[in-house]
Amino acid sequence: MRHTDTRFIFIGLSLIFCLFLTIFLLFKKGSEGNDFSRCNLNSTPSTFKDFQGDFSLINVDGLNVTSDVILEKPSLLYFGYTFCPDICPFDLMRNSQAVDLLDTENIKVTPIFISIDPERDTPSVLKEFTEFHHPNMMGLTGSKEQLDNVKKIYRVYSEIPRNTSQDYIVNHSTFSYFLLPGEGVQTYFTRKQTPEELADTIKCITEIKFINK
Repeated sequence: MRHTDTRFIFIGLSLIFCLFLTIFLLFKKGSEGNDFSRCNLNSTPSTFKDFQGDFSLINVDGLNVTSDVILEKPSLLYFGYTFCPDICPFDLMRNSQAVDLLDTENIKVTPIFISIDPERDTPSVLKEFTEFHHPNMMGLTGSKEQLDNVKKIYRVYSEIPRNTSQDYIVNHSTFSYFLLPGEGVQTYFTRKQTPEELADTIKCITEIKFINK
């Protein structure tokens, strides 16, 4: 075989190799982008790329704690208030059940409750309320400025009525957010989803994150 023929064969094989490598890399990139497609997410983590910012709040012991301490573990975050007649207790109980289901799979998630009604939800009130719902639930509140800051980060709506001389209802958004340390919000859950659905989605996310590390 002539040297020229060998060179053309080599070039041809190199082009074929490059073509297959390009196809593989494109497929791999597409697969990584769709990792969460099997997790039944309401939204992908990229949806929440702007949900960033440091904050501080007051815990059930009356101490200021910073966001890096609050979110140092995988967390299921909910905003509400303890005097809520039905929605908040239902959602928190659902979240607690999901956390317990995950615990049976050795997946540790901290349920977090941030009160948007600081006048009534003192640290002692929060302590009793969160301990009732789950022994590991973290209860937090803060000043108006602290709460405005954290609500802005997570795009949370709440409105306390002007007249607070009697019992009052606080209008507020009711999403639950799943967060990973250092990575922020991964997805959100609506009130219609069951504990099993939350647990399955969170398990799926944590498995993918663990595999990709």
